[in-house]
Formats: sequence, C-alpha cells, structure tokens
Amino acid sequence: MTSPARRLIRVAPAIAASALIAGAVFATPFGAAATTPPPTPSTSVPAPAPTTATDDSSTPVALFLAAAGTGVVAPGADLTVTVEVTGSSSGGTISLALDDSALRSSSSLTSWLDGGEGGSLVTVATAPAPTGGGTVSITVPAVQLPAGLGGAHGLQATLDGAGATPVTARGTVVVDDGISSRADVTVIAPITSVASATGLIQPAALEAFTNDTGVLTRELDSVIGRPVTIAVDPRIIVSIRALGSTAPESAVAWLQRLESASNPVIPLSYGDSDLSGERQAGASSALQPTSFDYALDPADFTDVEPLIEPTATPASPTPTASPTPAAPSVPTLEQLTDWDYASTTIAWPRAGSVTAADLPFFAASGYSASIIDSQQLTPASGDAGEALQAVATTGSQTVFAADHAVSQAVQDAVAASTDTSRGQAVGELSAALALAAETGGGTPENPTPVLAVLDRAAMNLNSIDQVVSTVQALPWSAPGSLSELLQIAPTQTVSLVDAPQPDERVTRIANLLLGGQQIDSYSSVLSNPQLLSGRHRADLLTLLSNAWVANEGGWSVATDAFNEETATTLTSVQIVEGSDINLLSSSAPLPLTISNELPYPVSVIVHVTASNGRLLIDQNDVGVVVEANSRKSAQIPVTAVANGSVVLSFQLTSASGVLIANPSPVAVNVSADWETWGTVIFVVALVLLFGGGLARNILRRRKERRAAPDAAVAPPAPPAPEVTS
Repeated sequence: MTSPARRLIRVAPAIAASALIAGAVFATPFGAAATTPPPTPSTSVPAPAPTTATDDSSTPVALFLAAAGTGVVAPGADLTVTVEVTGSSSGGTISLALDDSALRSSSSLTSWLDGGEGGSLVTVATAPAPTGGGTVSITVPAVQLPAGLGGAHGLQATLDGAGATPVTARGTVVVDDGISSRADVTVIAPITSVASATGLIQPAALEAFTNDTGVLTRELDSVIGRPVTIAVDPRIIVSIRALGSTAPESAVAWLQRLESASNPVIPLSYGDSDLSGERQAGASSALQPTSFDYALDPADFTDVEPLIEPTATPASPTPTASPTPAAPSVPTLEQLTDWDYASTTIAWPRAGSVTAADLPFFAASGYSASIIDSQQLTPASGDAGEALQAVATTGSQTVFAADHAVSQAVQDAVAASTDTSRGQAVGELSAALALAAETGGGTPENPTPVLAVLDRAAMNLNSIDQVVSTVQALPWSAPGSLSELLQIAPTQTVSLVDAPQPDERVTRIANLLLGGQQIDSYSSVLSNPQLLSGRHRADLLTLLSNAWVANEGGWSVATDAFNEETATTLTSVQIVEGSDINLLSSSAPLPLTISNELPYPVSVIVHVTASNGRLLIDQNDVGVVVEANSRKSAQIPVTAVANGSVVLSFQLTSASGVLIANPSPVAVNVSADWETWGTVIFVVALVLLFGGGLARNILRRRKERRAAPDAAVAPPAPPAPEVTS
C-alpha cells in the first residue's frame, strides 16, 4: 500500500504553489487608497473612510502618502509629504488634510488608519495630481499648519479628479514637541516554510528553499545579526537533520548559520500548527511529533556533519588495540528536535484566533506564556484610560501583549512594494511607538517594554533593516531584547476578548484529530507502531499549519485527501471474506486468509466464536504474522459435535487487543455423520468387493477340481484308419 504521506507527495508541488500564490495575494501592502464622496468645501471636514476608485475599463486608482523622513517633524518646521498615485489616473487635484486633534492611544491610531472618526480635518495644501500615476511632493509651510500641534496626528490625502470617484489614503505625522517618554521594542519574526501536506520537507524542496535565493535563505538573511528574535518552525530543523549525510549542502549550511546566529531563537509549534484550533476542535493537549523513525535510514548516519550527528562518540579511557566500529544508529526524537532555544515555553497562536478557554489548554501543554494580539486584551480593571502592559496575566497564564498598532506598522513596512508605501508604514511606526511610549509612561531610565510581532505570511523581510533603523533613530524608542521581556514580573491583570475560529474550520480540524486517534490505536499491529503513527502525526501537524489559513481552498482539498488516505489505511489489514463452508468431518482446520496492504509487516490475532454448540473452536485466538503488502493463510482448528448450521464470527485484533477488522460472519453447514456413514459404506463396499472376488475364485477352483477325475478315466481315442493305395 502506498502510505498517506507518499500519495500526498504527488500533490505537494501543486499545493505549495497554491500557497505561494495565496501568500502573494495576502501580502498586498496596507494603506491602499479607497473612494469616498466628495467633501464639502471647507477647511474642516469629517474624516472619510479609506476607499479605492474602481473603473471597469482601467486599473483601480490608489493613493499612498508619506511624511518626509520617518514621519516626524519639529514644531515650527515645514511639513513635506510625498503622495503617490497608482493606477489609471486621469489627473485631478490632491488635497492634503491634517487632523488637528492628537491621537491618544494605540487603539485610536488603529481606528484612524482603519477609517474611523478622528478630530477635525483641516485642509493644509492642494496640488495637481500626476496624469497616469506617479508621485508628487507637497510642502506645507509651517505657518499654514494648525497652531499648537504636538504628538501623533492623522494625515489624509484625497484625490478628486474630473468625473472620478474621490480616492483617499491615510497616514500619520508626529510633531516632536519634546516627547520625553521612552519605549524598548522587542521584535519577533517567524521563519516558516510554505504550506505543505508532508511532515518533513522533501530534499529537493529543502535545496530550493536554502539556496542563494531560496525563501528560507532570504528570511534568515533579513534577521540574522539584527536585534530581532527568531521564531523558527522546528520542522525545518528536523527535515534537515533527518536526511543525515544525504542532506543538501545548502541546507546544512543554513542550519549552521542559524546555530551561530547571535539572535535569540524560540520554537514555534511543529509545522507552526494551529494551537488554538486544536483546542477548539477538542484536543486534550497541544499535539507534538511522536517519531520520525519512518524517515530515518541508518546508512545515512555513518559520516555526517556534527550538527546532525545522532550521538556523540564517548572518549575511551583505555584505548583498545582493535576497536570495533559501532553499528550505525539513527537520531532519537529528542536529538532531532533539540536546539539551544532562548525559551521553549512560549505559545504563539495566530492573531485573532484565541479564546479564554485556550489559555489553560496552552498551560496544560507546557506553555507558561502566550503571545496574544493586544486587540484581544483589555485591562481587567475596566478603566478605559489604563494602558495595556506588554507583560500581564490572565488567570494563571502569563500573556505577552503584542502591540497591534506597532506590529501592523512593522508588517506594513516589511511588505511594502514602493518607497512611498514603505515611508507611509514607517511614519505609522513612528506614531505607534510614540503613543506606546507615552501611554506606558516610560522614561529613559525605565522605558516601556513593547512587543511587536511579524505576521507568519511575511516571507519577504528585506525591509526589516529600515524598521530596525527607525526604532534606533527615534528619540522615544530603542531595540529591546527577549531576555528582558522574559524577566519582567507581570503586575497587570487583563481579560481576553474571545475570537473563536470559524465553525467550518474547527469541524475540519476535529475530523483530522479523530483520524489521528484512530491511527494511533490501529498502529499497534506493527512491532514498531511509530512507523505508522509517527508519520501520520507529522503529516497531521503540517496540515494544521497556520500557513494554510491564507489558502482555504487548497487546505480543503488537502484535508479531504488526507482523511481519505486515513480511511484507506484503517482498512489495510483485513480477513479476506469467502463463501459458506460445508464441514463433512468431525474435526478439521478451517482455512482463513488475511491480507496486509501496509508497507510494514503486521502481527494480528484472529479471534473466532461460534453461534451455537454444534461446533467447538479448539483454539479461539490464533496469532498470525503477515509480511508487508502480502497475504497469509491461517488454520482455525474446530471439532463438530452435532449436525446443523453454525455461524462463525471473526475478529482481527492487535496483540494489545485493538480491533483491527470485523468481517461478515461465515455460515458453516456441519454434516459430521457423513464421515461415519461414508466409512461404513466404504468398508462394506470393500468387503463386498473382496468377498465377491474371493467367492468367485473359490467356486472357479471347485469347478476345476470336479472336472479333473472325469478326464483321468476317459477311454483312449481309436486309432486313425489306415489308408492303402
């Protein structure tokens, strides 16, 4: 039988391609412009929601805007803003407006950027829009700016063209009027692979991912040596180590670079599996890989790099003259997954997917802390003015609150495709950090800790240098470290706002978990159950990867195929059903054929019961070993007690008693008297045959003896007459 993983390998390239395409779609930079009704001519207008103009015959028009530098200006200085127009623009006028009310919190910044109401927008400048798209620089003299500006303010550009629907874009500018607050920013960036359906990354894919231009190389290049914490998917490490000496050179070099990196490294769940989805689907604890024995070949571990050496060779205290080479061994699960992590007790569920009931589940699974998006957290005190701290508690669980506004700005800067859109994101980051520092009350001596996380779909981290540079250059922020964050004793209690996952997704995960439980039990037919259950668990974790969220259609196809393969596996060992049996003797072995379509030998026990006492089963449990992909016959000894019909029921179990197969009952027609009468008839026939032959022989001899005296007294024959001439 072809295993589930082997069959899914055939579709893995197509699935990976779908994931990459979906990733590209979902990586569109934030801040795209949108349409809005024309504002009433005034110097003070309400803040419109971001919109995008659409024309069926042309490319949609979008706007991006970025204040000069990092989006920071000094009081009394001119404001220079770059506005970029993309799409089929037919010219028009660009109006630049500034919200004269300062933003007061990260949540108000997020609301502004999402199109929420601000204070009052004051139009500060206008300029002609470039025809056909392009950029325009607008400088606003300081005297035209509202008086008394300070802190972070909303900035809006509106394109109003002849006959076109108005298009808007929103950004920010920070007026540095002597901001004295400080924030230390800890950035965590994930290193993951594309969505897949196999528990281990295939060698060809590893080579492609880790070559000079591969996705894993680009990810590592972007963060290595920078003040960024790396959250790595352990599947990448295990996939390289499991290949031993056959691992691609580029993959081994990549692993060595990760090991030597100065960055703190923490693990994601294996395959970056959906932790909250597992709990909501009914799992009792977070799933972990159980074994990779199915993928390990001892021949691959005779001469390997130290980084993937399964065991260290102990020093011999007394050298021997003729040392005996040790037999090749394969790494254990612990050796494959071992790494010098900064912490292994941090759960990082996907943002916006967590419920309060998930946190005790994380704790029971060995995670003492969880990274949660700040939009799902509120101070338990209920005080709307209380700032959310980076480290807090809810129940007995420690929570690391990822600042949503800062994280979103970092994500936008990394994903930006043009200088203007990147500048817009950097300006938002400056504002978000200023607000985080101010609301947190941090000082240069005791800065406010801030946590920012990158989205898992961010496989292009090339702009992270600009993000780090911005954090370092701003007077109110500096890079923070994970170790400092881990040492903070939480003093704030927060409540978590539930964000359960969609019912359809939870149902699919529940079906996957059920299949996994069935495979775990079924695998007991193997002498090494992990060969089957270990592969299934690794594949399952990969299908639960958060990378699939951006490709729901591909995930549905992959999970349906996986469930189908699971069902096939669960029927791989069967009793071959035959026809009814006629038993014509008092005792005889009943033949039974067992088929095994697994790629591994199995040990099963055949258990037989009779429906009545006409037939006695001399041995109810018969053990049988069936080789891989083969059939084998078993003999069930029985004894007939009386004639009649008997129904035999069969069960196929593993040695541990797990039911493997329960085929249809077989009817046996017992006619044991036929053996006795058949013997009698045979003996009688034999007696008659030999007796008749003997009697016939005796009669013939008697007849011959009676004829013998008559022949002895008979007169001589007369002489022949003499003939004369």
